[in-house]
Amino acid sequence: MRNLIMILCAFYLLFSAHSIFAQDEGPGTLVFSQNRVAMKDMGKVNKIIDSLTVPIWQEIMDEGMLMGWGQLNHEWGDEYNCNFYYIAKDKEAFFAAWDEFVKRMGERHPDAWREMIPAFQAHKDNIYYYQQRHYPEPNE
Repeated sequence: MRNLIMILCAFYLLFSAHSIFAQDEGPGTLVFSQNRVAMKDMGKVNKIIDSLTVPIWQEIMDEGMLMGWGQLNHEWGDEYNCNFYYIAKDKEAFFAAWDEFVKRMGERHPDAWREMIPAFQAHKDNIYYYQQRHYPEPNE
């Protein structure tokens, strides 16, 4: 429980500090959450995420609170191997979606945090603002 409180406080402080110093935010926001998980715990973490968090994030997206979200795992590269991204209209929309996620997780799966948080050895978050987007023209 102590780890959960520390992670949530760090998450809040990171985002609060950014909102104070934010400049031109451009169109759209991408939040990238990086986590270091021991390879032996990845199966357990993925199972919890797939069974408990995915349905809630999907509901939140379907309700229009997020434009998209996903999980990126890797076995090769740096130590941050369990990563999540969230695409929102702006940072306020992301914070509303995050608050709703935490609320629903607490209501539906009150013990999930206690089971999952110890597997996360380190954590860092970043908020990015789209400055430019380039997409190929669709082939018709």
